[in-house]
Amino acid sequence: MKLESKRKKESTLVKNLYETVMGDAAGAPYLPQFILRDALLPELLGDDQGAIGYWAGKSLARKFPVGNPNDAAVFFAQAGFGTLTLEKQTAQMTRWQLAGEPVRLRLKMGAEADFTLEAGFLAEMMSQQLGVVTEAELTETPRKLRNQAVFFDVYTDPDDLIPDFDAPTPLDLVTPPATEDPQA
Repeated sequence: MKLESKRKKESTLVKNLYETVMGDAAGAPYLPQFILRDALLPELLGDDQGAIGYWAGKSLARKFPVGNPNDAAVFFAQAGFGTLTLEKQTAQMTRWQLAGEPVRLRLKMGAEADFTLEAGFLAEMMSQQLGVVTEAELTETPRKLRNQAVFFDVYTDPDDLIPDFDAPTPLDLVTPPATEDPQA
Protein backbone atom coordinates (compact mmCIF):
# COMPACT_ATOMS: atom_id res chain seq x y z
CA MET A 1 0.00 0.00 0.00
CA LYS A 2 2.81 2.41 0.91
CA LEU A 3 4.73 1.66 -2.30
CA GLU A 4 1.65 2.31 -4.42
CA SER A 5 1.09 5.66 -2.70
CA LYS A 6 4.73 6.63 -3.23
CA ARG A 7 4.57 5.75 -6.95
CA LYS A 8 1.39 7.76 -7.38
CA LYS A 9 3.00 10.77 -5.71
CA GLU A 10 6.11 10.46 -7.92
CA SER A 11 3.94 10.14 -11.03
CA THR A 12 2.05 13.31 -10.08
CA LEU A 13 5.34 15.14 -9.46
CA VAL A 14 6.77 14.13 -12.85
CA LYS A 15 3.53 15.07 -14.63
CA ASN A 16 3.52 18.44 -12.84
CA LEU A 17 7.18 18.99 -13.79
CA TYR A 18 6.53 18.25 -17.45
CA GLU A 19 3.33 20.30 -17.67
CA THR A 20 4.84 23.25 -15.80
CA VAL A 21 8.01 23.38 -17.90
CA MET A 22 6.49 22.66 -21.30
CA GLY A 23 3.42 24.78 -20.61
CA ASP A 24 5.61 27.85 -20.22
CA ALA A 25 6.90 29.67 -23.31
CA ALA A 26 10.43 29.88 -21.86
CA GLY A 27 10.47 26.38 -20.37
CA ALA A 28 11.45 23.95 -23.13
CA PRO A 29 15.23 24.55 -22.99
CA TYR A 30 15.23 23.68 -19.27
CA LEU A 31 13.39 20.36 -19.53
CA PRO A 32 16.50 18.11 -19.73
CA GLN A 33 18.08 19.79 -16.68
CA PHE A 34 14.84 19.60 -14.68
CA ILE A 35 14.26 15.95 -15.56
CA LEU A 36 17.67 15.06 -14.15
CA ARG A 37 17.63 17.45 -11.24
CA ASP A 38 14.02 17.36 -10.07
CA ALA A 39 12.81 13.92 -11.16
CA LEU A 40 15.76 11.51 -11.25
CA LEU A 41 18.15 12.77 -8.56
CA PRO A 42 15.57 12.96 -5.76
CA GLU A 43 14.65 9.34 -6.46
CA LEU A 44 18.29 8.24 -6.41
CA LEU A 45 19.37 10.29 -3.42
CA GLY A 46 16.27 10.05 -1.23
CA ASP A 47 16.56 11.77 2.13
CA ASP A 48 20.22 12.62 1.48
CA GLN A 49 19.42 14.84 -1.52
CA GLY A 50 20.07 18.14 0.30
CA ALA A 51 23.40 17.12 1.81
CA ILE A 52 24.63 15.52 -1.41
CA GLY A 53 23.43 18.49 -3.47
CA TYR A 54 25.38 20.88 -1.24
CA TRP A 55 28.51 18.70 -1.46
CA ALA A 56 28.08 18.44 -5.25
CA GLY A 57 27.86 22.24 -5.51
CA LYS A 58 31.12 22.58 -3.59
CA SER A 59 32.71 19.97 -5.84
CA LEU A 60 31.56 21.82 -8.97
CA ALA A 61 32.99 25.09 -7.63
CA ARG A 62 36.37 23.38 -7.21
CA LYS A 63 36.20 22.10 -10.80
CA PHE A 64 34.98 25.44 -12.19
CA PRO A 65 36.60 28.12 -10.00
CA VAL A 66 35.40 31.66 -10.62
CA GLY A 67 37.43 34.64 -9.53
CA ASN A 68 34.89 37.33 -8.68
CA PRO A 69 31.15 38.06 -8.35
CA ASN A 70 30.83 39.19 -11.98
CA ASP A 71 32.32 35.92 -13.23
CA ALA A 72 30.05 34.01 -10.84
CA ALA A 73 27.03 35.70 -12.40
CA VAL A 74 28.22 34.81 -15.90
CA PHE A 75 28.93 31.19 -14.92
CA PHE A 76 25.55 30.74 -13.19
CA ALA A 77 23.76 32.01 -16.30
CA GLN A 78 25.83 29.78 -18.60
CA ALA A 79 25.23 26.72 -16.38
CA GLY A 80 21.47 27.32 -16.50
CA PHE A 81 21.21 28.03 -12.77
CA GLY A 82 19.71 31.50 -13.27
CA THR A 83 20.62 35.15 -12.84
CA LEU A 84 22.94 35.63 -9.86
CA THR A 85 23.15 39.02 -8.18
CA LEU A 86 25.30 40.11 -5.25
CA GLU A 87 22.83 41.86 -2.93
CA LYS A 88 24.83 42.70 0.21
CA GLN A 89 28.30 42.13 1.57
CA THR A 90 29.76 42.57 5.04
CA ALA A 91 32.94 41.22 6.63
CA GLN A 92 31.19 38.00 7.67
CA MET A 93 28.18 37.59 5.35
CA THR A 94 27.39 37.89 1.66
CA ARG A 95 23.80 37.77 0.40
CA TRP A 96 23.10 36.56 -3.12
CA GLN A 97 19.87 36.55 -5.10
CA LEU A 98 19.24 33.89 -7.72
CA ALA A 99 16.40 34.64 -10.13
CA GLY A 100 15.54 34.20 -13.80
CA GLU A 101 13.56 31.67 -15.80
CA PRO A 102 15.06 28.44 -14.40
CA VAL A 103 14.43 29.60 -10.83
CA ARG A 104 10.92 30.83 -11.59
CA LEU A 105 10.02 27.55 -13.28
CA ARG A 106 11.48 25.41 -10.50
CA LEU A 107 9.61 27.42 -7.86
CA LYS A 108 6.42 27.10 -9.89
CA MET A 109 6.73 23.30 -9.63
CA GLY A 110 6.30 23.52 -5.88
CA ALA A 111 8.02 22.56 -2.68
CA GLU A 112 10.22 19.97 -4.39
CA ALA A 113 12.56 22.65 -5.79
CA ASP A 114 15.93 22.25 -4.10
CA PHE A 115 18.71 24.85 -4.37
CA THR A 116 21.38 23.18 -2.24
CA LEU A 117 23.61 22.71 -5.30
CA GLU A 118 23.78 26.47 -5.79
CA ALA A 119 24.30 27.05 -2.06
CA GLY A 120 27.25 24.66 -2.01
CA PHE A 121 28.72 26.29 -5.11
CA LEU A 122 28.50 29.76 -3.55
CA ALA A 123 30.04 28.57 -0.27
CA GLU A 124 33.02 26.95 -1.98
CA MET A 125 33.45 29.84 -4.41
CA MET A 126 33.68 32.34 -1.54
CA SER A 127 36.03 30.02 0.35
CA GLN A 128 38.35 29.86 -2.68
CA GLN A 129 38.29 33.61 -3.13
CA LEU A 130 38.87 34.52 0.52
CA GLY A 131 40.88 31.60 1.89
CA VAL A 132 38.56 31.18 4.89
CA VAL A 133 35.98 28.61 5.91
CA THR A 134 32.51 29.43 4.56
CA GLU A 135 29.00 28.00 4.73
CA ALA A 136 25.90 28.97 2.77
CA GLU A 137 22.21 28.62 3.44
CA LEU A 138 18.99 29.38 1.66
CA THR A 139 17.32 32.28 3.47
CA GLU A 140 13.85 33.75 3.66
CA THR A 141 12.79 35.31 0.39
CA PRO A 142 10.77 38.54 0.58
CA ARG A 143 7.08 37.86 -0.06
CA LYS A 144 6.93 39.84 -3.32
CA LEU A 145 9.76 37.72 -4.82
CA ARG A 146 8.82 34.25 -3.52
CA ASN A 147 7.63 32.95 -6.87
CA GLN A 148 10.61 34.22 -8.85
CA ALA A 149 13.80 34.25 -6.76
CA VAL A 150 15.71 32.63 -3.91
CA PHE A 151 18.27 34.17 -1.58
CA PHE A 152 21.42 32.70 -0.09
CA ASP A 153 23.50 33.97 2.80
CA VAL A 154 27.15 32.90 2.67
CA TYR A 155 28.84 33.19 6.06
CA THR A 156 32.58 33.63 6.34
CA ASP A 157 34.74 33.47 9.41
CA PRO A 158 37.78 35.73 8.88
CA ASP A 159 39.46 34.04 11.86
CA ASP A 160 39.04 30.51 10.47
CA LEU A 161 41.73 30.50 7.81
CA ILE A 162 42.15 27.49 5.54
CA PRO A 163 45.56 25.93 6.34
CA ASP A 164 48.04 26.03 3.46
CA PHE A 165 45.52 27.92 1.33
CA ASP A 166 46.44 28.14 -2.32
CA ALA A 167 43.82 29.99 -4.36
CA PRO A 168 42.90 28.16 -7.55
CA THR A 169 43.46 29.78 -10.91
CA PRO A 170 40.06 31.16 -11.94
CA LEU A 171 38.31 29.75 -14.95
CA ASP A 172 38.73 31.81 -18.12
CA LEU A 173 35.09 32.35 -18.96
CA VAL A 174 33.99 32.34 -22.56
CA THR A 175 31.59 35.17 -23.12
CA PRO A 176 29.89 36.19 -26.34
CA PRO A 177 31.42 39.25 -27.99
CA ALA A 178 29.69 42.51 -27.14
CA THR A 179 27.31 43.57 -29.88
CA GLU A 180 27.32 47.09 -31.11
CA ASP A 181 24.36 49.18 -30.07
CA PRO A 182 22.58 50.41 -33.23
CA GLN A 183 21.28 53.40 -31.25
CA ALA A 184 24.80 54.65 -30.45
